[in-house]
Amino acid sequence: MKRVIVTGATSFIGRAVTEKLRNTGYEVTALRHSFEEAQQECLPEKADAWLHFAWAGVGSGGREDKEIQQFNINMSLAAVEKAIACGCKKFIFSGSQAEYGHAQDGTMKKEAGGLLPVSEYAKAKTEFAEKAGELIAASGSGMEYIHMRIFSAYGPGDHENSLIDMLVKKIPAGEDISLGPCDQQWDYIYIDDLAEAIMTLFEKAGAGTYNIGSGDIRMLREYVQAAAGILGGPAAYELLHFGVRPNNAEGAADLSPDISRLKSFGFTPGVSFEEGIRSLAAVRSSR
Repeated sequence: MKRVIVTGATSFIGRAVTEKLRNTGYEVTALRHSFEEAQQECLPEKADAWLHFAWAGVGSGGREDKEIQQFNINMSLAAVEKAIACGCKKFIFSGSQAEYGHAQDGTMKKEAGGLLPVSEYAKAKTEFAEKAGELIAASGSGMEYIHMRIFSAYGPGDHENSLIDMLVKKIPAGEDISLGPCDQQWDYIYIDDLAEAIMTLFEKAGAGTYNIGSGDIRMLREYVQAAAGILGGPAAYELLHFGVRPNNAEGAADLSPDISRLKSFGFTPGVSFEEGIRSLAAVRSSR
């Protein structure tokens, strides 16, 4: 595969994957927006694969907006139709760990396990996957659909309201931080490792659903404390106030993925959480 279309190429994940694709020698048509907004841009008549990262309403407010999430479904299905028309062999979609909801709290989440999405965002991702599969099957195109359930990514370029970004900004400044209980299991993956995982699936995997995480599962509170210690030393622990804020739209679901399917293709994370925090702090301090 050489010619690739990327939708949402300027998003946090899309940007990292687009850069990696180009550095690996792929010819990339990078579209900034959802398919509807990108229709006036120049698309190739033929392409080998389509990677779709465009999705609006990912913030806490948008995640419960049914209208925005229905727009996402419609525009993503339009991208699938165009991918079929372009002769793509693969369509790769950035699904979310939120699709699991509370279906498997306290267990290792396997791709074949049950789903119980809570937010409109998660329900829309789940609905799109079902409809995309039906659309591709009905087309008779033979295009392979790869659905990635991505767990928590962090790194340079992440949105400013993320937990990690908040820690990196506030801890060095000595600011107090209000947090939820942070007593659920979690899995953080550095953006460079995430891009590598997506490339691994893009190049080696067939149709199916794949969890993407680091495999480093800890209590979220432990992740927060580890970051605080790196960013501000032992005194930083006094800045952390757990149990003050409510949980987000998905609630306190455990993020404990089974990534054995991903690992079967040879993927191994290269950046530990501690290394990632130091790298992110260095990037911020250099600005």
